[in-house]
Amino acid sequence: MTVKTTNNLGVLLRSYEALHNWRALAMLAGSFVLGGLAISGGAAAGMSSGSAAVSMLMGLLGAIIIIVGMNASGLMLVDQAYDQPIRGFAPAFLGGVQAALYVIGLLILLGLGFGVILLAAYLLSLFGRIPGIGGFLGFLLGGPLVVVVALAYAVLLLAGPLMIAAVWHGEGFIASLSRAVGIVTQRPLEVFMHFLVLGLLVFPAVAFIFAVVFVGSMFVGGFFAAGSFGGMGMGGFGGMGGMGGFGGFGGMRGMEGVALGGAGMGGAGLSIGLVWFLAWSVVSLIYVLGMIFVYRAVSEGVESAGSEQIGQKLAQFKQKLDDYKPRPAPVAPPPPAPSVPPPPAAPPAEPSAPSPEPTSTAQSADTTHCPACGAAVQPDDVFCGSCGHRLK
Repeated sequence: MTVKTTNNLGVLLRSYEALHNWRALAMLAGSFVLGGLAISGGAAAGMSSGSAAVSMLMGLLGAIIIIVGMNASGLMLVDQAYDQPIRGFAPAFLGGVQAALYVIGLLILLGLGFGVILLAAYLLSLFGRIPGIGGFLGFLLGGPLVVVVALAYAVLLLAGPLMIAAVWHGEGFIASLSRAVGIVTQRPLEVFMHFLVLGLLVFPAVAFIFAVVFVGSMFVGGFFAAGSFGGMGMGGFGGMGGMGGFGGFGGMRGMEGVALGGAGMGGAGLSIGLVWFLAWSVVSLIYVLGMIFVYRAVSEGVESAGSEQIGQKLAQFKQKLDDYKPRPAPVAPPPPAPSVPPPPAAPPAEPSAPSPEPTSTAQSADTTHCPACGAAVQPDDVFCGSCGHRLK
C-alpha cells in the first residue's frame, strides 16, 4: 500500500465531522422525519382501510422525500469536504431535486446494464444444452461467464456510490456513469479497500446508536403497550420485532413495525418510529461524507475520457440515423424565363390643356344663361341670381 493510498484512507477519519454540519443534519433529519411520517402513516392507514394501494402510494411519497433530502444534504456535505461556503436550504433543496432525478435515472441505467449482462449469460448458457457438443461448449463458456458476471456485479456494487458522489460533484448524467465505471475498472481493489475502511469506521456508530435506541424503544414501548412493568413480557414488544436488524434497512422495516405491530401504543408507536428515522439520518450523514471522501480519493488521476468517447459514439449513432432517414426526392428548379429586352421608353408626352368637363345633355337642356352676366339660371327663374337682371 503506497503512502498516497494510506493518506487517502486516513482522510476517512474525518467522516464524523459531518455531525458538525448542522444544515446538512437538519436537512437530512427533516427529510427522514417527513418521509417516516408518510411511510408510517400510510402503513397505518392501509391496515385500517384494508387497502394496499394507500400504503404503497404513501411509501413511495416517503421514499421520494428521503431521496431528495439525502441528495440535498449530500450537496451541503460536498461544500464541507472542499472547505467551501455551505449553501442554504433553498439552493440545496432545488439542487437535491435535480440530483435525485439524475441518481434515480443512473441507478436504473446501471441496473439495466447488469440485467443485459445476465440475459446475455443466460442466452450463451443455452449452447450447453445442444446435444453432442453441449458439454464442450459449457466447458468453454462456463468459467468466462462466471468472471464476467462477477465483474459486472462488482461494478454494480462499487460504482453506485461513486456515481452518486459524482452527481453531487457536478458531473453530467453520462459523465457520472462513465467516470464511476472507469474508476472501478481501473482501481477495483483500491475502491473496495476504501469502502471497507469506511464501513469499519461507520459500523461502531451504527451499532452504538441503534443499540441504545433499541433498548430505549423496548422499555418505552413496553410502558405504553402494557401500562405497567408487569406486562412487559415478550408480547408487549410486538411492534419492536423488526428493530433489531442493523444491516441494510432492517431498522427502517422495524419502524414500520412500530406503527403496525404496536397497535396498543397508539400515537406513541409513531413517535418511537420517528426516533428510529432520526437515528438513521445521523448514521447516513456520517456515511455520506465518507462516501464523498472516498470519491475524492479514488478519482485523483483518473481521466474522464470515457464520457467524451460515449458522447462521440452517441453523435456518430445519431449521424447514422440521420443518414438512413428517407429523404424527399430533389425537385428540379423551374426553367428560367426567356429574357425579353425591355421596350424602349416612350418620349414624354407634352402636357395638353385640360379639356372642359362635358356636361350632361339633361343638365344643358334644363339650364339657361343670363343675357347680362352669362350666369346659369333655371327656366323658371324671374331674376338672375348673380346680377339681378330681369329675365321675364
